[in-house]
This record gives sequence, C-alpha cells and structure tokens, in this order.
Amino acid sequence: MSSVAPSIRAKFDSMPPELQQAVLSMDVQLETMNDLMSCLERIIAEGEKQ
Repeated sequence: MSSVAPSIRAKFDSMPPELQQAVLSMDVQLETMNDLMSCLERIIAEGEKQ
C-alpha cells in the first residue's frame, strides 16, 4: 500500500487526480520529493514505451 509523508503531501495533492492514482498504484512509500520525482520519472518512462 502506498503512503505519502506529510512533508510532501501538499505537493502530491497539487498534482492532477489521474497522476496521483498512477503514483499510488505503484505501491510506494513517498517520504521525500526525490521519492516522488522517481515515481514520476518511472511513469514517464513507461508512457514513452507505449
């Protein structure tokens, strides 16, 4: 189950709902902005493969 640390919750909540769902579906623990950015980079890379 994914979780988002309170320290980055505002940034996460500012993203479009579809992107939030994509991140949460990755089953990750987001503690820092670096964690969030890594997830977003993975989503972009997977999108480019399609």
